[in-house]
Amino acid sequence: MSLFVAPQTFGQDSFFPIWGDEAEKRGYTLPKPYGFSLSYMDMSNPITVNSINLTGHPVLEALDVDAKQADFSGSNITLRGDVWIFPFLNVYGILGYTQGTSKAKINSVSCDSSGFGILDSNRYLCSLIDRLGDNLPDNTMFELDMDGGTYGVGTTLAGGVGNWFALVDMNYTYTSISAIDGNIKTFVAAPRVGHRWEYDGGRELRVFVGAMYQDVQQYLSGDLKSLGLPSALDKIIDELAPDGKFEVSQSSDEKWNGVVGFQYAFNRDWEVLAEAGFGPRETLFFAASRRF
Repeated sequence: MSLFVAPQTFGQDSFFPIWGDEAEKRGYTLPKPYGFSLSYMDMSNPITVNSINLTGHPVLEALDVDAKQADFSGSNITLRGDVWIFPFLNVYGILGYTQGTSKAKINSVSCDSSGFGILDSNRYLCSLIDRLGDNLPDNTMFELDMDGGTYGVGTTLAGGVGNWFALVDMNYTYTSISAIDGNIKTFVAAPRVGHRWEYDGGRELRVFVGAMYQDVQQYLSGDLKSLGLPSALDKIIDELAPDGKFEVSQSSDEKWNGVVGFQYAFNRDWEVLAEAGFGPRETLFFAASRRF
């Protein structure tokens, strides 16, 4: 999330932002150049399951699992450090931790027995699975826990006329999953427009609306037993392939959602921000910032 224009003018005593003196001579007000913020985000997002591959046994490798949609819910807490390089350009780094869960309903399971010989016992097991795979219990799901460290970089382009402002915030983050082998790669671009009100003592309120584009790519792998399958299926896996593995590729289903929020500056040093996202992807975002 970006930081907008600050409420008071100051004599520049730092190398950054470059061209800061020139901007102030033209009547622009600038924020202090350096900042740290602590933020929390809660998110719920539909996910498309692109592929599910199973290994560890010939029958597993012949399976086709129909589970096209998943629901991701999670949260993250991040620490961000930033600097205004130019009056209109901010760059920042992100370090944090993400907790999330992806749940997908398994609609059916089919098995291609054509690759097994007529006398191969795997052929009959595969045929049996194929016959039973359309009658799975309604609660047959696979669940993935996706907790891990997150880090990334980003930039903000900002400008304004009078008390109106506009900005575009872009960042790329990488989350390394700790419980299973995998990662989450996320690119976010968020344009916003808003209005600001100044008050005595350097206080300032900014209200904004906008949109968020989010492209999420998830690559996950691990033991079949870590999928959170029903106990009956776990028993079958224990007998069939105790060392069975899975590979899952998922991506964000809906890339755009709307956002609305506000930012309140207590003075030139401290400010808080709250934002809500609405649409297919729902988000809540809170941040507290300190500038130097």
